[in-house]
Amino acid sequence: MAEAPVLPKAPLTPPRGSARGVLGLQEGESPTAADPHPLRPSPAPAAPDKRRELRKSTKRMLFVAVGLAVLLFSVLGFYLTSDAFDSRVRVLVTTKPIEPGQTVGFADFSFDEVQMGSIPHMPWTADAPFQFEGMVALQSIPAGGLVMSDQFSLAHTVPVGVELEAIIPLDQSLVTGALFEGQTVLLVDPGAEPTAGDEGRPRRVVREMELTNFDGSQMQLFVTPEEWADWDALLTEVGGTLMVKDLGVGADPFETATRLDAVWHEQWSGAAEDASLAMAETAGRAQVMPGELEVVVPLDASLAPSGVVEGDTVLLIDPGVEPQPGVAGRPQKVFRVLELENYSGGQTRMYLQPEEWLFWQSLPELLGAAPQVLPVPEGTVVEDMAARLNALWLDSFEQAQARVQAAALNQAPPPVQ
Repeated sequence: MAEAPVLPKAPLTPPRGSARGVLGLQEGESPTAADPHPLRPSPAPAAPDKRRELRKSTKRMLFVAVGLAVLLFSVLGFYLTSDAFDSRVRVLVTTKPIEPGQTVGFADFSFDEVQMGSIPHMPWTADAPFQFEGMVALQSIPAGGLVMSDQFSLAHTVPVGVELEAIIPLDQSLVTGALFEGQTVLLVDPGAEPTAGDEGRPRRVVREMELTNFDGSQMQLFVTPEEWADWDALLTEVGGTLMVKDLGVGADPFETATRLDAVWHEQWSGAAEDASLAMAETAGRAQVMPGELEVVVPLDASLAPSGVVEGDTVLLIDPGVEPQPGVAGRPQKVFRVLELENYSGGQTRMYLQPEEWLFWQSLPELLGAAPQVLPVPEGTVVEDMAARLNALWLDSFEQAQARVQAAALNQAPPPVQ
C-alpha cells in the first residue's frame, strides 16, 4: 500500500494582515460553512484584457469625433441656409415725402429690405416704380414709407387742386364699332334741323380727343374752371349731348373731320333751302291781300362775297352793258333800295298790285340779266352810298366808251381824195 503524501505543516500563526487562521477561517468560523474544501488554494485574480481596454478608448474617441462633426455640420448648414429662413424681403418704398394731390414719377420710389411678417406691402420689381409714373397721390406718405397701389390714382380720375368735374354725355348712333377707354374719337355737334322761323345749324365736328373715364355712355373729366366753362357752354349749345364718331384703322382725324363737315353742311344747306321756301310760301299766302299777284324775282349776289340773307337792306343794281362797237351800252346804276323778305335760294318772293307786279315781272328781261344786290352796312346813308357808286360806275363806263371810239377811229379807212 502506498504511503499517503506528507503535507507540510501550516504555520501556527496567520500571515500578517490577515484575520484568518491556518485554514483561512476567521476566529469562531466553522470550516464547513466557510469552504467545503478548506485545503483548496484560492484562485489567483485574472490579468486585465489589454485589447478590451483599447476598444473602449477607441469608442470614446470616435464618439467625441462624431459629436464634433455633427456640431460642425450643423453650424455650417445653418450658415448656408440662413437666407432661406430669413423673413427679410425687398419692398417698394418712397424716396421722399409725398403729399396728397402730388404728381409722382418713377424717381420717387426705391426699395428697402425689411422683415414684413403679415404687414401689407408691395413687392419690389425693377419696373414697379414705372407703374406710378404721372399718377396722383391720394394720401400722405413719409420718406421711406411702404407703398400700396391704392395710395395713388390716375391723374384724370380724381380732381387735383381747383379742378372741377365735367360730365359729357355721348350719343353713340354714329359709332361703327366698339368704344373703349383711351380710344381717339371725334366729338360731334348733332346740329339742328331747319324749321319755319329757325334755320337750325349743320352737324359738325367740334373736337378730337381720347375717351377718358368712359363708362359706356358718358365721360367724366376733371378740368380747370376755364375748361369747365367751355364744356358747359358747348353742351348748352348742342342741347346737352354730344355725338361720338369712331375712326377707321389708319384714318387721319383732321381729314375725316373735314370731309364729314363738308357732307353735313351740304345736307343742312339743302334742308335749310327747302324750309326757307316753305316758310316763304306760307308767309306769302298769309300776307297776300285782295288784288295782289305773286312774283318771284331772281337776284344776283355776286357783288356780296358773304352773300345776303332775309332781312338785309340791299341796293338793287342794274348790271349795265359794256360799250362795244355798234353797241352804246349803259353803265351800272343803283335804281332801288329793297328790304329782302321771303328770300331764299337766290330769289325773293313778293305779292304786289298789278302795276308793280308788271314792273318786277318784266325786270330781268328789261335789264338783260337778274338785278344785282349789294347789302347796305348798318348806319350807312343809303342815298350817299348810291350816289357815290353811280358816279364811279358812270366814270368807268365813259372811259370804256372812249376806248371803243378810239379803236373805231384807228380802224376807219382814210378819206377818199
